[in-house]
Amino acid sequence: MGLFDGLFSKKNQEQPEPVQPKGEFFLNPDEAKTFGNIDYMRTPKAVKKTFPKTKSSDSFEVVEVISSLQKQSPTSANGSQPAPIAAEATPVQPPLPDTDAVERRRTDTNLDMFRSMARDLKGKP
Repeated sequence: MGLFDGLFSKKNQEQPEPVQPKGEFFLNPDEAKTFGNIDYMRTPKAVKKTFPKTKSSDSFEVVEVISSLQKQSPTSANGSQPAPIAAEATPVQPPLPDTDAVERRRTDTNLDMFRSMARDLKGKP
């Protein structure tokens, strides 16, 4: 009977556990990294960035080829490098008008009633 065989069987018939080697264990560099699929990350990917047309330049696009090991320098679709942003960052200020010719704006009298109510509320304790 299968029930009694398990209860009354001898304990020494069990198989011994395999002995693990007592040495140092090292992983190769790819297996030691836990970044996911390393082969996928090492394949180069093309990233296309497009920029709108501005007053000083036409629209262009930059294509970069990037992998986890290297990045190629960007080249634009029309063959030229993108213009540096620092050149566009200096705004041109229009000349200021003469102070004699500028009239001061007149105050609007439509809000006088509300201003007087605010003064009355502020003055009451």
